[in-house]
This record gives sequence, structure tokens and C-alpha cells, in this order.
Amino acid sequence: MNPLRQRTGLTGIVIGGGRSTRLGTPKPMIQLGGKLVLARVADTLRHLCDELVFVAREGQDDYSPDTAIALRMHVVTDTEPFSGPLAAVHAGLKAAVTPLAFVTGADYPFLSRPLIQAMVSAAVRPGRTGDAPESVVTRVSGRLHPLHSVLVVSDWVDAIGKALEAGERSPSRVFEEAVATDKPRINVMTEDEAELSDPRLLSFFDIDTPEQLNVARRLLDPRRVTTRPDIRPGGL
Repeated sequence: MNPLRQRTGLTGIVIGGGRSTRLGTPKPMIQLGGKLVLARVADTLRHLCDELVFVAREGQDDYSPDTAIALRMHVVTDTEPFSGPLAAVHAGLKAAVTPLAFVTGADYPFLSRPLIQAMVSAAVRPGRTGDAPESVVTRVSGRLHPLHSVLVVSDWVDAIGKALEAGERSPSRVFEEAVATDKPRINVMTEDEAELSDPRLLSFFDIDTPEQLNVARRLLDPRRVTTRPDIRPGGL
């Protein structure tokens, strides 16, 4: 972090330990529009966050962790002895240096700074009980997006740690349980609210399949994007 830059109170956590079996290459290392997907994520978050944390899986032997270091990200591995996305989120939160963290994946090339800023504003909105911040997660296309959330670090380190100890591995189930029980307290940003900052909701477009990769490449071609207003998260 540049010591001359004002602190934001936000850590960016990027989950990058997936095996990318359907694509045949690590998703963070995909070239998209002449730029690595991981570099696109880092460049979007760098101006919003005090520090960026990249979470790799234990023993990850591709170039993603080294590339993350080159992008000035702090690299950690999944919380032992667990593995998978929930353990990755937990490890990232434990490494956070700020009260709030924005959590995302390393395969989201179209993150929107205005949307992330809107979520942070919702988390710290004046009038909260005791002026304490609250976590914010988005619900788009009918489902929660744990990998597009602003979390109160102290609340979720504990909650996810307990879930892992109880055998839970799904971030979606943990977040849905939190919404249902209000423990930890978490506010849901609706699709309509998210669209105010990201009208095409491309923040939620991730690259899991060759078909989605082709869509992402079309999105970066201005000659074709203008003819495809129907492209939404998850594909066509």
C-alpha cells in the first residue's frame, strides 16, 4: 500500500485456488483482452482497498500465486486442515488488515468499482445501531453471491470458522443461514439496487466454461458488445 494514500478501511480478498478443470488452464492466468484476468481483478480493487489478499489452495503449483505476488498481493492458503471456497474465504478474512473486506473470485473480470463502493456505503451507512458496520451481500438472478460481498471481518472469521468445524463447505449455505437467522447480521442488496451501479450486472459474470470465456471475449470487443444487450450473468 502507498503510505501517502488515504486508507479506505477495506481489504480486497480474491479467491484463486480453483482447479479450472473445464478450461484446462488456471482461470486467474487466462488472457482476456490482452490482460490476465487476475490483473483485471487486482486493478479494479487496488484503488478501493488498503491491501489485496490472494488465497491459493495448499500446494497450488501453477503461476497464479507468483503472479499475485508480482501484482503486489499478499498470498495465503486455505485455512488448514480444510480446503475449498469456504476455507479460502476464512483464510482471506484472517489475513485482512481492515474492519471490512470485499470478497470475490479470481475469475470475475468485469467487477464494477461503483457497485463495490455502493456496497461499502451500505455497510457503513449512518444510523446503524452503535454505528457498527454491517455486512452486505448481493442477490442476483435469485441467488446470493458470497463471492461478491462486503463482510465485517470480525463477525465472519468466527462464523465461518465454526461452520468449517461443523463440517460445512458451502459458502452459499452459510450465507443463506445468516440471512435467515440474522447471525451474523447481513443485509441483502437486491438485483434492482445493484443495477443502479452496474446496469448490465457484469460484476457477477464469472468464467467457468469455454462458452463463458468466449462470451467474455465478445464483451471486450466493442464491435460486438453493442449488438449483444442480452448478455447477462451466467451467459446468454
